[in-house]
Order: sequence, then structure tokens, then C-alpha cells
Amino acid sequence: MKVSQNWLKSLVDINTTPDDLSEKLSIGGFEVESLIDCSSNVKGIVLGKVLSVLKHENSDKLSICSVDIGGPKSLQIICGANNVKPNIYVYVATIGAHLSAINLTIKKSEIRGVMSEGMICSLEELGMEDKSEGIAIINEEIALKHKLGTSGALLLDLNDYIFDLAITANRPDGMSVVGIAREISALLETKLTFPRLKTRYQINVFKNFELCTEAISKNCLYSITHIDSVNGKELSPQWLKDRLDKSGIKSLNLLVDITNYILLEQGQPLHAFDTAKLSNLIGRDVLPNDFSVRKARDNENLLCLNGENYELNQNITIVACDDKPVAIAGVIGGLETSVNEDTSSIYLEGAVFNPVTIRKSSKEIGIRTESSSRYEKGISYKNTLDSVTRAINILEDYFNISNTIINTSIELDKTKKLISLRRKRIHEILGPLIIKNEDFDVNDQIKKRNLSDTEITSKLKLIGCNLTNKEYGWDVEVIPNRSQDLLREIDLIEEIARLVGYDMFDLNLPNPIKPGKLSSSQTALRKLKSGFIDIGFNEVLSYSLVSESSNNLIKISNPLLLETSCLRNNIWQEHIRICNQNINSGLDYCWIFEVGNIFHNKPDLSQEELLNGAIYGINKFEKWFGSSKDNHLNYYEARGKLREALTLLNLNIEDKPTDSIDFLHPGRSARLFTEGNEIGYFGEIHPKLITEKKALKKMYLFSLKVTKITDAGTRKNKWIPVYKQYPTVPKMERDINFIFNKKFLVSEIISQIKKSGKKLLEDINLIDVYDDDDFGEEYISYTFRLSYRDPEKTLLDSDIVNIHKKIIKMIEEKFNTNLRD
Repeated sequence: MKVSQNWLKSLVDINTTPDDLSEKLSIGGFEVESLIDCSSNVKGIVLGKVLSVLKHENSDKLSICSVDIGGPKSLQIICGANNVKPNIYVYVATIGAHLSAINLTIKKSEIRGVMSEGMICSLEELGMEDKSEGIAIINEEIALKHKLGTSGALLLDLNDYIFDLAITANRPDGMSVVGIAREISALLETKLTFPRLKTRYQINVFKNFELCTEAISKNCLYSITHIDSVNGKELSPQWLKDRLDKSGIKSLNLLVDITNYILLEQGQPLHAFDTAKLSNLIGRDVLPNDFSVRKARDNENLLCLNGENYELNQNITIVACDDKPVAIAGVIGGLETSVNEDTSSIYLEGAVFNPVTIRKSSKEIGIRTESSSRYEKGISYKNTLDSVTRAINILEDYFNISNTIINTSIELDKTKKLISLRRKRIHEILGPLIIKNEDFDVNDQIKKRNLSDTEITSKLKLIGCNLTNKEYGWDVEVIPNRSQDLLREIDLIEEIARLVGYDMFDLNLPNPIKPGKLSSSQTALRKLKSGFIDIGFNEVLSYSLVSESSNNLIKISNPLLLETSCLRNNIWQEHIRICNQNINSGLDYCWIFEVGNIFHNKPDLSQEELLNGAIYGINKFEKWFGSSKDNHLNYYEARGKLREALTLLNLNIEDKPTDSIDFLHPGRSARLFTEGNEIGYFGEIHPKLITEKKALKKMYLFSLKVTKITDAGTRKNKWIPVYKQYPTVPKMERDINFIFNKKFLVSEIISQIKKSGKKLLEDINLIDVYDDDDFGEEYISYTFRLSYRDPEKTLLDSDIVNIHKKIIKMIEEKFNTNLRD
């Protein structure tokens, strides 16, 4: 939002410098992105009078001019313009002046043997016009009001500053000059003078408008006003052109400029339709009830003011006349019904649309306008009819308008909406003010007190609030243009603190201050991350929004892009993409992990935190360079990396082969379990992903459920180290060898052995695996080493013989096998 300081000065007293005002606005919440000195382009430009013009002896096109700029002697200036002549007033660039429009610094120079002491300028050279024919000649009446040598900035009304403000979504009042003026009045505590409505017009509540309930919902309004006896050829006065130009809007004609002026001044978008063009469009005279607001239909189109012909659809809200599209509601008007030089009668539209529908329409056609940006932030419908009245008041200054009736869809609700503001709550939230007594030389005496009632009410009155005294405090009525952000008691308290100054209040820290600390689960997760990083993994962060690739994804109701229209239900696809990107970049390994959420829509909407990762290639950190041509880890090596990363949590994880995960290799994948609960999976990607070019090389994927793994890792018996006395007696070892069916898992066999030898059995290790065709395809030989120990004494063979026999018998019965010799 760009606004001129001179315009602001017509509404509010400004008693400070532009730089200081910029700082106050920024601290107050309206960030000033840039402060532009309008006179910077015309520094060194002064009013001059051409006294004489002589032909240059050495040029057919140049003239030697004598120019008076109010100094002790006139200047000799060489000029090549055809329209230069004696006794005219001109803009003179003196020596040292820089013309940024043509990037020229004026110097005393010799031109074809004659000295030139300046330059007579055109408006193009001053940056005031795109193209000029000859030098600028100043109107004699204007020139005679000033002394020769007067600054060109004063003549061109450029003694001004432009504030370029960044308006946040919660302060739509900042999208109007009156809103910014009120803010300045509150910050500087100066007088505020708003333009008054000179004439009020008849209001007709017309309930037969056909209005889309989504676009014209609660707290919305649609109005249309017929205005005759206007003239499209009428140009705007200079003051209006100047204000529009400094706000970044080009002047077209008076009718259009007034709608843009109200947009800037009041923050209320208006649109003018040419009555004759509307009549031609529908084939008869237009009536107010011909206007409607509806959703566009597929295959409709509209040629708009920017020259673009937009294809419409049901996501776009339009204004229609006799059901024919004439504007995209709140965004841009149609070209075929726009005001031009031949316009003599208009229909003036003033409305407040639902911000959501405007945002959808704007996004659908891919443009954002001054109007749509205001509607999207939200404006009050209580200001709309006054803004229409203000526009007609200005039109009456230039045209002979009569019998004006404003047709509106609803009658304004005059019920006062009050917010209860408690004195006690203000003091609880803000705390005391710090009052420094600076009369002391050594140590300033600091006093503290709560805000007084006078200070509270004065600050709220500065932003236009009306207050009614109550026993508990006040009932506060908020003005319409602040009704979007001042909704609750806490909002008013925040405004009081902002206007008083946050730095004026005492610090209110907890006493004593208790340092924060990580929970056991948070610490476990950090340990887990450190475990991966320590062995060579890189942590990545991928976007949780993805494109719609299946019906199982949760759709976002108002996405910015189609590529980010849904919540992801997995992370592994993005990790494959990252590995592919690294492979394409020439890297021969990629070990990554990520902690992130996935989202489920069945059976209920839910999210789940996972630790996912991918392993491709051999990390160079771990190998001699060029030691092997094979750059791939086998399944067990890759699974070993995951086991190594998890050692910090002291978890016993069991792998159970699976072929039910469709993106993993059916013979090289496993589900992971701990404490009997499934916590994730590990496996090689399915070969079909490589065949389909979704993955470029063989890689391994893993996933861990963060909540389950941290819960298991933080149980007291695992989280808190328990130290055991080092054994003082030797252990006794026995090896057993069986031929097992391959369907039995080693982990299952070890588990059964542990159950059978609980008392003296200390440890079990698989020490040999032997596969032979003589066993048959379905059988394999496992050799286990069993360690026995009694902490109280040295064991004898007789002490373990019964337990050992029991274990052998259990294995033979349970797994249908026999002990091998």
C-alpha cells in the first residue's frame, strides 16, 4: 500500500519527520518497506524565464538562450527544442543537477564552440511523462505566483514523501488512507479530520437481488446505484491525478478515477458499468434487479479490462446482468461494459463479498488486483454504503446529478456489538508500568504502577472506540474498519499495550525460573538421530504436501498449487526421489533418514510420526577409495547399518520376513518387532520400481514408528543403566547342532531355548550355518553355542546335564528334528 504524506496531512496532523514516522509505523505494526522522497528526481531543477533566443551559428537545430533563474545574472543555455521562444517560463536544470530519467548529470560544457550553463527540461527528462514533444512550458498564471529560482519540486507538487507499507492480513484497515491516518493519529496523539459526507441519498433495500449465498454470505452486502448525467470525456483534476499517481494507479478519466480514489481512501472497492453498453448486451433498458451474483458455468467466458479473455468455471464467482457475465466479482470488470469517453450514464456497484470466494476466483484466473487484495483480507460491510455515498458526493462536484437511489441487498444492522473489557484483566495481562525518576544524579529511582483508567480509555479512543463505564471496567464498541481484528477482550488489551509501548511495561518472569528440559522420549529421539548421523547418514527434510496421486490422500480444501494439494501418506517415495537425484548428480552413495509425519484418512483422520530412511551404495567414509568395483551393500550389511544406529536405545529388535509390502522385494524384506509390537519394516526395493524407472539403482528402505520405538527405549529397565557384578566363576559351554526346516526363524528357535533353560542358561549364540543339497531344499543346519553359569559356584557336568537334555528334547519335539552327532 503506497500513500502520500501530503494526502495523509489533509486527514491528520503530522508533527514529526518522515523518517521518524516510518519508524513509529513499523513499530506499531505497519512495516514501512520503503520511504520515497518525491523531490529526489528534481533536485537542482528551478523555475526560469527565457529572456532571449538566438540561432546557433554552428548548428541548424540549436539555439542560444538567455535564461533568468533569479540570480545576479542570467544563464546562457544551449537548447535544441523547437518550441523554445522568448518570455516563456521553463524548468531549468542547474549545474550539478542529476536527471535520473535520462541518467545525466548537468555540467558546464561547451557545445559547438558556445558555453552552456544548464539545461531547459522537458517533462520526459524530468521523469514526469513517458514521452514529450519539446520542452515543458509552465502556465504563466502558475509561474507568476512564484519567484524565479523557485524549486521545481514545489511547482510540480513533489515536495512529498511516499510511504510503501506492508499490510498484514490481520489489519485490513491499513489498506485505506483513512485507516493509516487513524493509526498515525493514535501513534502521534494528534488531531484527526475525516472528509464529511455532504449529501445523503435515499436507500432502497431491494430484496429481489439473485445473490449466491456463498459469495454474499453473512456480513456481506451488494449494492447498485444508477447515476445519469455524467461524461466519460471529463478528466480528473490535478489533485486527484496526483494522489492516484503517487499511489501507483494511472489516471484514466474522472469516472474511473473516482472509483479508484474511494478504493484508496476508504478501502472499499467500487466498479462502474456503462449503462448504454449494458442495455446493448441484454437488448433492453437495464434495471437494478437485472444484476445478480452467481457461480460461473463451464464454457462461459469473459473479456476483461486487462484485455485477457478468461474461460470461466464453477470455482469463479461472477457479477451478471440479465444472467450475462459482466465482471468477475471482486477481482476485475468486463471490457464490454466498461466506462469510456462515450459514457453518459453508469451503474455504480459497491459490495462486500466473502473473502474465500474472492480468493478462489483470483487464484483460478491467476491474477490479484487492488480490489481482490482488499476483499481477501476482509472489509466491513458497514462502511460500504457510506463509501458509495462519498463517491457520489465527489461526482456531484463535477456533474449535475439528481434523484440518486442506492439499491442495497440488506438493511444495515444498527445493533451495537460490545466487548466487555475488565480493568483487572488488563492489569493481570500487562503488569505494571515502569516509571523512572530522572531527578537523581546517581541511581534513577524506579517506580511501578498499573495503567490508570484515563490512560486506558484515551488509547482506545484514539483508535475510534466508544466506551461505556461499567463496574468491572468498560463495554467497548469498535469502529467498523477495525471490526475484523478487534473481536475479543485480549485484542483490546493488545492494542492498549501496543499504543502505550511494550517497552514501557515491567518484565514479568517466573520466580524462580525453572529451566526447561527434554522429556525421555525427546531425548531418545535425539539419541536415535545421533546414532544415524554418527555412522554416516544425512538427515533430510521433505515437504508434507504432495500432488493428488490416489484417492487415499487427504485433500486440502484451499491449496496454493495442484502439486501441493494433498497431505502425504508415505515418505519412502520422496526418499527414492532424493536417491535418484543424487545418482543423477554422479554420487555413488546416498544414506539418508528423516523424522516426519504421514497422514491417514481411514478409519479416521490421523497423523503418525515416522523415522524413515534409504540406503544406496557404500559410504566412502567407511571404505578405501577404489577398493572394490561392487558399490552395493548386500541385505545383511544394509540391515546391519540400521542395527548399528539403534544400538544407543538398547533395543532387542526381531526381524520377521514378509512379502506383503508391495514396494519391497518379497524375498528381501522384513517387518520389525520389539516387545511383541510391530515397529516398522526394512527391505530392498521391489525390482519392478527399477524396471519402471521409478528407482534408478538397488536401494534399501526402512521405516520406524517413532512413538513405539521411543516408548520401548525409555522403559526403566532399558533407559536407566543397571550395573551387574562381574562374574567370578567360569561359564560352561555346550554346542548343539540340528537340521531345521527353513520356515523356522533363528530368532524363534533362540526364544524357545531361552524359555527352557532359564535358571542356568546365560547366553545363546548361533555360531554356524550350513546348507547342503543332501538335506533337501527346505532344510538347513544351525549350530548354537549354549553358555551356562551359576553365579554362586563353579558348575559341574552333573549340574547342567538335566537342563541340557531338556533343551534338546524341547527342540526335537517343537521343531520336528533330531540332534546331529
